[in-house]
Amino acid sequence: MTKSLLQKNTCGSRRNFNLWFNFNKNSGLPLLFMILISLPLLDGFFKISRATPLNEKRKLAGQPHFSIRDPFGYLKSFESYFNDNFGFRDQLVYFHNMILVTVLRISPLEGVVIGRDGWLFMGREGEIDYFRSIKPFTKAELMSWRTVLQRRWHWLQRHGIIYIFMVTPNKSTIYPEYLPRTIRRANPQSRLDQLLAALRRDPDFPVLDFRGILSREKNDSLLFYRTDTHWTELGAYFAYRQIMKKLAATFPGLRAASLDQFTVENGGNFNGDLALELCMQNSEFKEQKLTLRSKSPAPFATSSTESGIGHYIEKTISKCPSGVLPTALILHDSFMFQLKPFFQPHFQRIVYIWAWDWRFLFEEIESEKPKIVIDEMVERFLSDRMPANPPGITDSDKD
Repeated sequence: MTKSLLQKNTCGSRRNFNLWFNFNKNSGLPLLFMILISLPLLDGFFKISRATPLNEKRKLAGQPHFSIRDPFGYLKSFESYFNDNFGFRDQLVYFHNMILVTVLRISPLEGVVIGRDGWLFMGREGEIDYFRSIKPFTKAELMSWRTVLQRRWHWLQRHGIIYIFMVTPNKSTIYPEYLPRTIRRANPQSRLDQLLAALRRDPDFPVLDFRGILSREKNDSLLFYRTDTHWTELGAYFAYRQIMKKLAATFPGLRAASLDQFTVENGGNFNGDLALELCMQNSEFKEQKLTLRSKSPAPFATSSTESGIGHYIEKTISKCPSGVLPTALILHDSFMFQLKPFFQPHFQRIVYIWAWDWRFLFEEIESEKPKIVIDEMVERFLSDRMPANPPGITDSDKD
């Protein structure tokens, strides 16, 4: 009896062993499963995973500190920390994205759209819905935009300041042929078309539209990066040329630098912001940086300071003693960074103010006393911004 029970237990143990370790019968899937789900825990103790270059454009959750006063808050914070830092997380994110992009040809993120020939575009809410013209301006919205900009212009005129309003086009506006074939316009007129038509009721309103020049030049030059939302320095150069032409009407003799005064260089990895979001800037969406270098650069000094004039506002000052143009103040978004090298040799002093909410900081204008103010914004902001003037620009500044 005892021998029989012993044989039975031995047979049972052997069957359990075979269940987990017999690769001939079940390919060892249960054992493999146990190993895989244990790897994140093991990596937490032994750090066996290799670093994978992810750049998620956000700060990962840090390790929380336990407090007896708020134990449930600690548990919630620890969950966020664990989700951002568990073992092999970076590798799993990378291979997840790689499979979706290379095998299924779909984007793992709503914020990135995979176009044709390796081109990437901002997601639907960022750029695609704008391109399709799903929501044109209402009459009230269009009137509000026109009134705000007209009053800025008139206020600056009364203070003897030259004003230029310029809109940097979306990448999809210049390169629509690289969008997915399923994306079509619902309305042939964009919000920028509507706004320009409204502003040009006054033929003297100082507005610049770069779509024409960029569309003409794109066949010979790469004007926007394939893997980024921004234009290249070559794209910015053609916009700079139009800006100088506009200013030459007031400052005779002003000339933009010709393209042959620069050396066009392609080299070095360029980590496009959309490729970074996919964590595939070093594999599927590698791209080279395009740089224009002046053959005879002018001397200038740049200092950057936190201005303290508001949240999400950065102030930078550039000086060039040999510049022929007086002080300029430029209110801008991130597209201005490619334009800066072209501007700097022309101006004695430039005050750049990067304001994320596209405010008209008239206090800074009164303080800096510039002779030129440039208001720059990217086209897609026409979808999610509604401009307003500060109290200093009152209803008495009528268009």
